[in-house]
Amino acid sequence: MTTLNDQDYSPIDHLNQIFGPSSSTLTKLSEVTDNVQLYSASLDRELAKSVRLSDEERSALERIDDLPKDFDYLVEKIQQLKTQSGEAEQAITAMTADIKRLDRTKANLVYSVTVLKRLQMLITAYDQLEGLARSRQYKELSRTLPAVLELMTHFRSFRSVSQIAALSRQVSNIQTTIAEQIMSDFATVIEGKQRNEELGATLADACTVLDSLDGNYRDQLITWYCNVQLREYGNIFKVNDEAGSLDNISRRYAYIKRLLKRHSDDLARYFSPEWNVTEELCNAVCQTTRQDLQTLLRQSGRNINVQLLLQALEETLEFENYLDKKFKSPGKYQKKISLAFQPHLNLWVEHQDKQLSSKFTQFKAPPPPGGNNSEDQTEPTVLPSSADLFVIYRQALTQTVKLSTGPPLLDLSNLFGKWLSIYCQQILRPVIPARVMTLDDIKSACMALNTADYCFTTVTQLEQRIVESIDEELKEKVDLEKEKNGFLEAISHAIALLVNKVQSGCENAWREMVNTNWGKLETVGDQSTYVSELTRAVESESKTILEHIQKGLYVRMFADKVVEAVSGDFLQRIAYCRPISEVAAEQMLLDLYVLKSSFMKLPLLAPPPEGDDHPREVSPAYTRHVTNALSRVETILKVILTQLEPAEGIVQTYFYVVGDRSSTNFIKILELKGVSKNEQTRLVELFNSHLKAHTDLVDESPILRNLRIGNQNGPSGHSRTPSNQGSPTPSFFEPPKVLGGSLLSKEGFERFTHHPDAPVNKLNENFKSIGRLFRRDGSGHSSPLGRLRDRDRDRD
Repeated sequence: MTTLNDQDYSPIDHLNQIFGPSSSTLTKLSEVTDNVQLYSASLDRELAKSVRLSDEERSALERIDDLPKDFDYLVEKIQQLKTQSGEAEQAITAMTADIKRLDRTKANLVYSVTVLKRLQMLITAYDQLEGLARSRQYKELSRTLPAVLELMTHFRSFRSVSQIAALSRQVSNIQTTIAEQIMSDFATVIEGKQRNEELGATLADACTVLDSLDGNYRDQLITWYCNVQLREYGNIFKVNDEAGSLDNISRRYAYIKRLLKRHSDDLARYFSPEWNVTEELCNAVCQTTRQDLQTLLRQSGRNINVQLLLQALEETLEFENYLDKKFKSPGKYQKKISLAFQPHLNLWVEHQDKQLSSKFTQFKAPPPPGGNNSEDQTEPTVLPSSADLFVIYRQALTQTVKLSTGPPLLDLSNLFGKWLSIYCQQILRPVIPARVMTLDDIKSACMALNTADYCFTTVTQLEQRIVESIDEELKEKVDLEKEKNGFLEAISHAIALLVNKVQSGCENAWREMVNTNWGKLETVGDQSTYVSELTRAVESESKTILEHIQKGLYVRMFADKVVEAVSGDFLQRIAYCRPISEVAAEQMLLDLYVLKSSFMKLPLLAPPPEGDDHPREVSPAYTRHVTNALSRVETILKVILTQLEPAEGIVQTYFYVVGDRSSTNFIKILELKGVSKNEQTRLVELFNSHLKAHTDLVDESPILRNLRIGNQNGPSGHSRTPSNQGSPTPSFFEPPKVLGGSLLSKEGFERFTHHPDAPVNKLNENFKSIGRLFRRDGSGHSSPLGRLRDRDRDRD
């Protein structure tokens, strides 16, 4: 269907479509005509509406059309303004030309008048300056000279003028003349045979004049003055003359004191106080003296007498202190002169080395303990030689700190370390007996212990004093740790021997315990007979030893080690006593409680401090240590106490009490109970089957790790009592294996015997390090006890 909006609209085609080929359709012509006219009118209205504009839009379009003409008009106006402004400027310039010329003339006139006035003032001041200089009126000159120099600065730009250049030369010449005149006046007053007091009264003002002059006249005058004052000093104390030797160093310093006194009392008033001539003179004297001493010491080399060197250095230090006090400047003159001795102080250190070497020949023969039978004197608790050694050290350190806080002090520290090691190895170690058997052996071992402790404590203080005194860059090089460790090892060795003495005294009790037929024990008594002998031996031997240990720290350490050693021996004797029945295990638990009561008395066996009447009690830390040490034995006996039937009972008890998955350790328990090999096989299989249900077990408990289970009954039927050589002797350096566990008490024992199946906390859950047992009684890492405990823990 064709429409009027088609792009290729054809009116003929459209009319053919409307009217068709039939003539009857022509009746619609009027109707079609009317529609066409209506449509045309509608299109006209839409076109009129589309092209209709507002008044503002028409106005804007008109302005746009007029814009080129407006722009041309604006350019024309600007050009006219430019032309008018140029004309106005020319007119103004013409009108003000005379005014500008007059202003310029006025400025030049004012400047000329100012220059002329300044020139007049300069000439007048210069004339006054000449007169004041000739008459040596330095006070007025000190005010006039700065004015002349200030005025002269305004004429620098006029030096091309010959008269100004000549005047500038005159000012420079008079400055030189004044400086030379003042220098001459100082020479006249200071070096003249007859002092001109009138002239001398003006010299302080002359110093102010010199400060105003161009040039470094102040330093020249001070240098000249110092040279004049030191001229006679240098002639008297020549390095190659006897007066200049180290022997006469006291005369040298006495002369300097007189020279400084003469300067302060008589000559210092000639100088301005601001110049600090006294300080400059002191510096010059110190520098000259230091150079002379350096030359002397360099010529003497290593042949110099050490005592003479030390005496000269001490007098030098005293003189430096004198200067500090005289001029109220602490530390300012330190090392001003004594610095010359620094390269030669190694001779002083070598001298100390020789002195110590000769002293050690006296130390190597200490009096034997108990050799003093005088009733008025008590036996020493430490080797007297140790106190003598540290007296020597203290004196040497005090002297060296006065001499130097640099490398010589570090050399002395290394020398101290050398002789401390020699003292420990050659003096202290021989005092310790190879084996403690008699009372004299106990005294010797205790004296060595007390001496080693005294040396350790004093060396620590000595090291701290050196670190505080030495120069900052050398502090890290001060190290006496090796020497302190040597004394700690001596303490360890002495305590180990004393503990072995207690162990040896227990052999009879152990023999009686091992010879008891524990397998046939039917009832539980109060306590076994061997326990009485055991506790008596422990308390008797310990009391004898503790009477000779001086320090409470080592009383505690000795008691700790006795507890560890005896409890370890008790555990090993249990292995010798197998087979052990449930009744025997119960009896041994009772015996263990008695032994614990004896252990709790050990620290109280030591004599109380003098004047201390208060009741004594053992510390909670020691109580915990005893409990932990015996808990190992207690734990094993608790497992042995469990009956074999039902078989699951002993397996479960082992898991809860021992708390490891080691079948080897489990077999040790079965060996102690005397279980046959066939029965052991069955129980081990049961152990392995139940092991899967326990995932929180350790691989191997320390309770049974070192327990030796061997054949104590040989084929010949020898006694089960081991010889002394075969008895276990825990080394002091071995960490205690007897730690942790539950508190052994009567209530706990009865509760366990009446309820053998009750669960028990695993020992490994309560296992603690040995260092924690000593933190509350002053034995941390910095103390000998704490360091020894740390070493034990590291070796574990």
